[in-house]
Amino acid sequence: MIDKFVNREIELETLEKRFKTNKPELFILYGRRRVGKTELIKQFMKDKPHIYFLSDKRHEKEQLKEFSKKIGEFFIDKLLINRGFGDWIDVFEYLKEKLKNRIIFVIDEFPFLMTANKAIPSIFQKGWDEYLQNTKVFLILCGSSIAMMEKGTLSYKSPLYGRRTGQWKLDPLNFHEAQEFFPNYSIEKKIEVFSILGGIPAYLKQFDDMKDIFYNIEEKILKRDSFLYNEPEFVLREELKEPKTYFSILKNLSFGKTKLNEIATSLEMERNKVSMYLSILENLDIVGRLIPVTERHPHKSRKGLYFIKDNFFKFWFRFVFPNRGDIEVGKTEDVLKNEIIPNFNQFVSLVFEDICVEIIKRKSLFNFERIGRWWYKDKEIDIVALNEQTKEILFVECKWQDNVNARKILEELKEKSKFVDWNKDKRKEYYAVFAKSFKEKIKEDNLMLFDLKDLK
Repeated sequence: MIDKFVNREIELETLEKRFKTNKPELFILYGRRRVGKTELIKQFMKDKPHIYFLSDKRHEKEQLKEFSKKIGEFFIDKLLINRGFGDWIDVFEYLKEKLKNRIIFVIDEFPFLMTANKAIPSIFQKGWDEYLQNTKVFLILCGSSIAMMEKGTLSYKSPLYGRRTGQWKLDPLNFHEAQEFFPNYSIEKKIEVFSILGGIPAYLKQFDDMKDIFYNIEEKILKRDSFLYNEPEFVLREELKEPKTYFSILKNLSFGKTKLNEIATSLEMERNKVSMYLSILENLDIVGRLIPVTERHPHKSRKGLYFIKDNFFKFWFRFVFPNRGDIEVGKTEDVLKNEIIPNFNQFVSLVFEDICVEIIKRKSLFNFERIGRWWYKDKEIDIVALNEQTKEILFVECKWQDNVNARKILEELKEKSKFVDWNKDKRKEYYAVFAKSFKEKIKEDNLMLFDLKDLK
């Protein structure tokens, strides 16, 4: 397992280029917890003059006092270290006088500061307009609460709207990037571990690729003292006021109840209330909504299916949350043998579809404008990709199985494709099948087959 900082080269290079311009920067960096924002900032600050302040849940005055100390230490100002600033405007006045050269100035977990004082966005807007915008400062406001960062720094109603010079929402690593954490695993094992942990660097670092995957699950997820055991619960309790309802919704999603009506009926709640909860989970990047890829107006469509976007949350709510009672009394081996191992392949198969989508995009076989799932009544196709300009369409089936009968899958796929109402009689059709392995690799025009050897 590797400890080095990986796969944020594009983001790091972007920040480096902006730093070298010497222009004043008010950069917004945000993304869900554990995604690697602070690590990116640390790499960026390395060997550069910087002041880093991590906000927390303390009273504003206590934070301002620590803030003062950080600035005083940087400028070797003993008076400031001992006395501190009276208010935030004093901070900006002081910085304007002192900032002669390029310096990185970071406020991490900025939403905590906004919680301590609701006027913080207005104060920082005044500080930027009157004191900092003509300096060489590289100010980074960073936060994990996506909703608060968007509302407090990016939205039209925010006092800081129009002041930012750049922003970046840091997303989890994709499969191609995440697999680098596990050089000793085979491609099959890399897909399995990504299905469990997703693309959050802090989660990926927990597994040891010199150990079996099920050993890692038992030791790193099912053990009560492990970092990952309570992680989803911790994240939800930090972000949400009524975690119990969200827990119930996520459990329903993990067991395949993906329609709004199904969830509402299961929880005996009104549709509009469940919809509100789902919307909040979407804002946190934990839940997503799928629409058939051929829908012309997806935002208005009533055919949406909800799903858990985060792979680890998906795993946790499928296998850990429902079995907490057994895990708490030490029956981790029973949970592994009776619940996880028998259902593991089926679980991985769902994430395998996402990986196949990523591979199709990376290969750039066609210039697809839209790619996603398709379903109509009892018919369903794992992946359909469309190009409106060329009228090309790709139909894909993903089978997390060995010795797949490619001929049979292709015939079934062609039959289902007849129900896809998109540019019929005008389109050029292509087909693809992804699998662990095939009985034999058949050859046919407009057909592509990918097994694990190809994916490697």
